[in-house]
Amino acid sequence: MPSPLYFTNKKSDAPHLRTWSEVRKLIRSGAYGSIWTQIEKQAQRDLREAPLTPSSMSPGREPEQAAHANRDFTISVAVCQRILRAALLFKVTGNKAYKAGCLEQIEVLSDPEIWAEWRDKSHVHIGIPADLRTGWISRDVAIAYNWLHSSLTAKERQNLLHGLEQMGIKPFLDSLPMDPQWMRVLGNWMTCIVGGMGICGMALGDDHPDAAKLVEVSKPKMESYFSIFGPEGEFNESPGYAGSMVLVAKYYSALRCIEPDSPDRLANFPFPQSARWIQYLALGPKRLAGYGDTHLNAPPFVAHYAAVAAATRDPVIQGLSQHYQGNAQGYAVPDVFKFIWFDPTLPAKKPGADYPLHATFKAHSACFSSRSDWKTSGSDCVVYGKAGREPHHAQADVGQVCIDAHGERLIRDLGLPAGGYPEDYFGKNRTRYYNASVLGHNLLTINNQEHPDKATNGHFLSEGALPDGLGAHWVYDLKACNPHTESITRAVFHFLPNIVIVIDEARMEKRASFRQRWHTAKPVKIKADGSFKFNSGKAALSARVHSYGRATSLHESGRHAYHAPFDRNRLGEKLKQLREPYVDTISTGKHARFLTAFATGSVSSRLPSWKEENGTLNFHDTKHGVFSVSLKKDVLHYETPR
Repeated sequence: MPSPLYFTNKKSDAPHLRTWSEVRKLIRSGAYGSIWTQIEKQAQRDLREAPLTPSSMSPGREPEQAAHANRDFTISVAVCQRILRAALLFKVTGNKAYKAGCLEQIEVLSDPEIWAEWRDKSHVHIGIPADLRTGWISRDVAIAYNWLHSSLTAKERQNLLHGLEQMGIKPFLDSLPMDPQWMRVLGNWMTCIVGGMGICGMALGDDHPDAAKLVEVSKPKMESYFSIFGPEGEFNESPGYAGSMVLVAKYYSALRCIEPDSPDRLANFPFPQSARWIQYLALGPKRLAGYGDTHLNAPPFVAHYAAVAAATRDPVIQGLSQHYQGNAQGYAVPDVFKFIWFDPTLPAKKPGADYPLHATFKAHSACFSSRSDWKTSGSDCVVYGKAGREPHHAQADVGQVCIDAHGERLIRDLGLPAGGYPEDYFGKNRTRYYNASVLGHNLLTINNQEHPDKATNGHFLSEGALPDGLGAHWVYDLKACNPHTESITRAVFHFLPNIVIVIDEARMEKRASFRQRWHTAKPVKIKADGSFKFNSGKAALSARVHSYGRATSLHESGRHAYHAPFDRNRLGEKLKQLREPYVDTISTGKHARFLTAFATGSVSSRLPSWKEENGTLNFHDTKHGVFSVSLKKDVLHYETPR
């Protein structure tokens, strides 16, 4: 009989796990009961619906994926959550309808006439029998098997094991001699496939002859994965993709179930440090810092930080898991693992004095963040950016700066193409898609030239707090990404609470064309004097670009578009033309120096325009007074009503 995963029947068997009887008591009230109620309501709806197939629609799924009957991420998550919900509901309530629904969905999932294989159609060309779906689905089907084990007949066990063998275990083992990339590269493919199959082995135990092998293959690979983290918990991909840390949390939570005397890995590096990193990049209940290659509108997936909070007894990490919760499908029903991990006895708190309003993380993307406050609904003003580039999924975005306010994106990143990755997105044509190009980011570009390759990064010249509690600043050198320049730097100042100043300067040996670009949340017309302003949702922004160079500057507004043949995703469908807007300031010469001044406010604040007088930009805030900013030689002059 396999060891119980995540829950136990007897406390003496696994003291650190909840018993099923304890679960039945906890769901009667409080926050734990609230999570249970949401899961229960969805499980009841599941019983009224037909089993999910690759052609089914589910919340957040692109219609094109269903039309192609693809085994994409969204439908794979949906079917696995349905299986886990049903198994969970049966164990807690004893209602046999949930067991029947769980087995029916697994039977359909294991039918090659319906699901064909547990592999995404866009990965078939790679030629490796196992992919992300193999690890994800095998893991969750095996967990359901583990939970249902004592209630299954011999025939039901045989059928479940046969499906797992044919659709998951055999493709995985057949892949190993082929030296797949996911066994070598420390990325989310490794943690999903190798880690997922490891959990599958833990869940099956003695019931499958290859279960022990699955676990042993996974152990050294999963341990090696921790080497990718920076010293302060920095992830080697974008904040959005950092949600894949959940795969590692699931693995080590399961491993401790079969090795109960081992220390709790979630209490140690990099889990608490990574929670702090993502805390600074969480911008509101449904958004993360939107730089890098990321699904821009996906909510923060932070369910695993409930497990880290429980392991560390840290109420701020508990707050992170509560205040910014979403799930892998992007809708309201909590992930079943949130129910597994959440400790209702631990209070949830916002960051306090040990979390300054600004932070710099120098590894990987070398990101930074500064905010006016820690409101969980969205700070009144947040500026964030990066001086580096992620090792994985990297875009040409070194130097990117974005601004949010009141829970709204104002100066934004575009994320990845809407409609899914193009077939050649990670090859030589990548910058033909504007999302990955320098022109798809908020950067100063020279002659529209791309950054050379993903190995080049900028570096900080200075960073930290400004005197007298004024705010924070970052100055970084971008020459490595622009080797054709004599020099190129960017300086970012956040003057609390709501003024952001960005200074870009570049010098060339020969005359060049300089383009300063900002992507706005809404289409705007930039005026001839370089000023623009707009409202978006609950927030407002007023800005002005001022050139301190000798050449005359031209200000333009524009919108992006994909152009054939670089306008289709991996399934051959046309990418969605979102026509994202931007504003440009263009000049020519050997030297460019642009100062962009931003002010944020609520939509009701009626922000005035920035006014220029003898090279000084003035912003008359009706609540606080006049703010002035100017550049004289290499000195930034800033004056407040104080």
